Amino acid sequence: VPVAFPPGAAVPSALAATELRDLAGKRGDRVIAVTGFGEAASDDPAAQSAAIALGLARARAIASVLGAAGVPATAMKLDAQASGRGGAARLLD
Repeated sequence: VPVAFPPGAAVPSALAATELRDLAGKRGDRVIAVTGFGEAASDDPAAQSAAIALGLARARAIASVLGAAGVPATAMKLDAQASGRGGAARLLD
């Protein structure tokens, strides 16, 4: 499930939150891989550091929505990447 965020923000859109809750309902006993992307504008170390922080904040925000929908923390695998936009959550087999 792609997860939309406003540029530079770590709060998912309302539509994304609904889609994450739907994903949580389909999980069964599977793990959900969560990735936040940080919108890195360059490969400068300072820009990469800021972007990874944003990516991690987005991954945590996605995990928070999933947790509120009943997914235990032990059933989530979080990752953050400096480049890319928004976030993603997917079921692992």
